[in-house]
Amino acid sequence: MNNPKNCRLGFTLVELLVVIAIIGVLVALLLPAVQAAREAARRNSCKNNLKQLALGAMNHESTTGHYPTGGWGSEWVGDADRGSGKDQPGGWIYNLLPFIEEGAKHSLPSDGNPNVHEAAQLQGALELLQQPVNVINCPSRRSGTFTAGVTAGASNCLPVDSGLLLGRSDYGANAGDVSGFDVRGPGSLQAALTGQQRGGGSIWETADTLGTELNFSGNPTGKVFSGLSFQRSEIAIRHISDGTSNTYFCGERNLNSDHYETGEHTADNETWCTGANNDNFRSANRLPRPDGQGLGSTGDESDRDGRDIFGSAHPSAWHAAYCDGSVRSLGYDIDLQVHRNNANRSDGRVSSE
Repeated sequence: MNNPKNCRLGFTLVELLVVIAIIGVLVALLLPAVQAAREAARRNSCKNNLKQLALGAMNHESTTGHYPTGGWGSEWVGDADRGSGKDQPGGWIYNLLPFIEEGAKHSLPSDGNPNVHEAAQLQGALELLQQPVNVINCPSRRSGTFTAGVTAGASNCLPVDSGLLLGRSDYGANAGDVSGFDVRGPGSLQAALTGQQRGGGSIWETADTLGTELNFSGNPTGKVFSGLSFQRSEIAIRHISDGTSNTYFCGERNLNSDHYETGEHTADNETWCTGANNDNFRSANRLPRPDGQGLGSTGDESDRDGRDIFGSAHPSAWHAAYCDGSVRSLGYDIDLQVHRNNANRSDGRVSSE
């Protein structure tokens, strides 16, 4: 018969401490794996977003005859009454909305009159700015809204109060292998309709829908926006002589992590539906890079050229969607010439990563 005095009814303090220590070691060993699994899931979600955008762009091209136009500039947002070509002031994401199951948002800024900004159109544009679009946000980075700053308004929209939350994007359309997105567009709708110059110079950055740049006086500079979307672009598949599987359509964009949620950075202070500018468009003139604190901080003129490059919040790679609908993970150490070749639709150089 067992002696009750010899029965153990619990654990000693030493045993409990040993168990706790073992659990702590296991958690420490497993946590990086859990975090890696979560990041892998976020990367896959990001790639799926880009896939939807690329497929939407292909549908846009087959329906309208060209890939989404880049719009007029940073001072303009979408107008549902002005079609889908060079007369459309809104940017590439706005033009994609009907092709990514967001047609209701696309219809908001409409008054039935393409040549007048009536109250319904201006109010609808303001409502549009406040609409986040889930497919244009990378889950590794941030939420899809920011507090409006001083530059978040538009010529064809009601004034934006500084306290409003506005939608924004983590992806940029490929404008080519040259830099330069200081594009404001015409100062008014009347100027756009009549070709009226502002300050004695050209109201447009580009001379044609294929991207020949103009200087301030309106003369061609020899520079060409060689990508898929830029100011007033109308790029069709026939213009991609290098092949759709060899040419970027869009990709993740480099951002300053100090200003993820503020909307204060000069390359991230506009909404997702503005026209051609360095917020929603990217070039391959420089290598992509991962997001980092302090990079291209507000007012930092030493890093102005870094405001329009590709990159991402993912530590090991960034993602690009190609004109054939494919999405690929690319390293930050990609050869610069290969990167530029991928961004130029017709340079005759087909690169293999």
